[in-house]
Amino acid sequence: MTISIIGALSGLPKVTIEVITSLLEGPALNMSHGGDFTGKPSTQLHADASWVLKIDERRNFSTEEVAHKWSALQIEKERAYGIYHPQRCWFVIQRKGWVVGNISPRMQPLHTIDFSTLSSEQRLNYLTNLLAIYCRFAAGSEKRLDEGLSNFALLDDQLFYLDDDIYPWDSFSSFSAMLANWLRKSDELGMDSDQWQVLGKSLKPLLRGYSSSADDMVYEGLSDQFVGSFEMHKQTLISELRSVESCVMVKKAAAVVLQSGDEPIGMIADVHANLPAFESVLKRFAEMGVEQIMHLGDIVGYGPQPAACIRLAKEQSICCIRGNHDHYVAHHGDVKVAASRSAQWTLDWTIEQLDDDDRAWLATLPVRHRTDKWMAVHGSPIDKSFFNGYVYNMTAEKNLEHLRSRDIRICLHGHSHIQGVYAMQGSVVLPFINAAEVDLNPFSASLICPGSVGQPRDGQVGAEAAIFYPDRMRIELFTVPYDIEKVALEMQDNNFPERIVQRLRAGR
Repeated sequence: MTISIIGALSGLPKVTIEVITSLLEGPALNMSHGGDFTGKPSTQLHADASWVLKIDERRNFSTEEVAHKWSALQIEKERAYGIYHPQRCWFVIQRKGWVVGNISPRMQPLHTIDFSTLSSEQRLNYLTNLLAIYCRFAAGSEKRLDEGLSNFALLDDQLFYLDDDIYPWDSFSSFSAMLANWLRKSDELGMDSDQWQVLGKSLKPLLRGYSSSADDMVYEGLSDQFVGSFEMHKQTLISELRSVESCVMVKKAAAVVLQSGDEPIGMIADVHANLPAFESVLKRFAEMGVEQIMHLGDIVGYGPQPAACIRLAKEQSICCIRGNHDHYVAHHGDVKVAASRSAQWTLDWTIEQLDDDDRAWLATLPVRHRTDKWMAVHGSPIDKSFFNGYVYNMTAEKNLEHLRSRDIRICLHGHSHIQGVYAMQGSVVLPFINAAEVDLNPFSASLICPGSVGQPRDGQVGAEAAIFYPDRMRIELFTVPYDIEKVALEMQDNNFPERIVQRLRAGR
């Protein structure tokens, strides 16, 4: 049996060929769910009191040279990851071909620890360290780790990752599911409400290390998770991910729905700092007796009057959702927010026009509003940020399927700047609907965009808006004229990119 040690992550391996040979001569360990050792069917494990050796027969190469090169590259990657024990070592063994394997110091996997016997401090320390490893790795790699407790282990009170595999990034979907699983095991983990609150306080800055919207993604992802009798613990945890001011905004959005009953709700989106367009739409709502108004994101960006539009939204008690432009400005240019070069110019300009209070207000806006019958976002329902993804002809079917699979019949959104409805009848996607009135009752799922108040992109010259009747399941779409040239001239006076000015004039 020919064995070559390629190297350890720390550089100089402490393990010897004799140790590896001795382990391989012994029987492979049985792996079972919940047992001391877990793994994939293709994995072969050997262990003694000091070491755990792992071979995956799928990593079988035709030549020794290729196996050596693969192992050397793997060592480089794992050093950069910074999640494994420094004495993790890769080796090559000749079998039917050249098989690579690794060996690490024996550690105690977290799933074998009785958390209920730990002190509160120790319990929180282990869970917080796991979250920190996960979030730091996600921030540095745009990949995710396997979230199971069995994949993290302790040695000398330090926590390390065990699994060989790294997984594609899923915008905290699996992470949220992991937290929900922990919540369902609150008794087993010995976690009470106070400890969930402490964990939530620790989690928020870790998520912000990934992005300024990560806490929103986990908040919304965990909100959708079922945790049975531990719902109060869940609310305690996620309340730490959302500011007090943001919680007030959410309650305000809920109040709009509760007060409306079968009364109409004015639906607008993408005001984009265009005050005359905003005022024209609000005037039309007032003439029609519409008192409750919801704005589906992007009150700033593109236009020249951001502070005035924010002030008007506050004065009119308009329920607002956060859009990608709002988020960029609130967080001083988050690079993970989608924005074109010309849009970014206007956003950077906008940051300079707003004071701290206005930017803080934008940051408190929720990214999603959901009721039993419908939901509202800025971007698309399948996008985990809820403000970067677009609904258009290439993505409509996937978004509609998402709604239908979750028994959500209606999603109102902005971001596309194109007024109209994508709908599904049964499982059939219908052609795009752009009509003055649309009855939503026949549809199993529908995506409704009221258009853009301040920057239409469908050839409409004017301010677009809609009136939504939740109980009657009906939407009315319309366009209101306003003085576009006044806004265009103000944009030019402030040296806005000419492309943005001309798009306003053309409605495209």
